Amino acid sequence: MKHFSMILVFYMAAPAWTQSPDATLDKMVADGKSPRELAEHLFDTHGCKTCHTAGKDGRLGFTKKGEERAQGFEGCVATLKAMTVVAKVPADQRSATQRQRAQRFEEFGCATCHKVAAGKVGLTPVGAKLAHLHLGCVDVEKLLAGNPARQ
Repeated sequence: MKHFSMILVFYMAAPAWTQSPDATLDKMVADGKSPRELAEHLFDTHGCKTCHTAGKDGRLGFTKKGEERAQGFEGCVATLKAMTVVAKVPADQRSATQRQRAQRFEEFGCATCHKVAAGKVGLTPVGAKLAHLHLGCVDVEKLLAGNPARQ
């Protein structure tokens, strides 16, 4: 038991950069961070800010890179819906459009929270935790929209 306690103390004292995103999120929740603070953390650490600005009127804005990458992109919600169909098609039998959607699904960070397995789209452990906290993609966008200080 003494050995277990030392491991637990070491783990709890480990810097945030050595902990998984899931552990960092757990710590933030345990520390009583607000949904907005959690959303800001997700935005800052999961690649969102590479292409998006905080935005306004309930929508995220785009950085210059985001504007360039958005050309021909159907959007996050549409991509997720499309992946429910693409997931049913074996990877080696997908059309060029389906392969592109699957690539963008990975490239744009959707796979952080959403996973494609056994012909379905589900949630990763991080995604399940965020869903439990009511911090899905759309929720994060709504929490961050209209905050000009983050742009």
